[in-house]
Amino acid sequence: MFVFPKGLVHYQYNSKADQPAAAISAFGSASAGTVSVPTTVFATSIDENILAKAFKTDVTTIQKIKAGLAAKA
Repeated sequence: MFVFPKGLVHYQYNSKADQPAAAISAFGSASAGTVSVPTTVFATSIDENILAKAFKTDVTTIQKIKAGLAAKA
């Protein structure tokens, strides 16, 4: 069992690719809502260097992601 605190971005990985995996999720309230992770992470003022390190990539890639999420005029 894994318990994820509210707002924590998370993922799971099936280390046994030849065996099926199952996941069951539940929310802690009736109105848990949804959060767009790309917008929440990349369309903020978080420093690009920090994002690059966190996602193990370079600043150029982070800038491309941010450009793709920019509001269209």
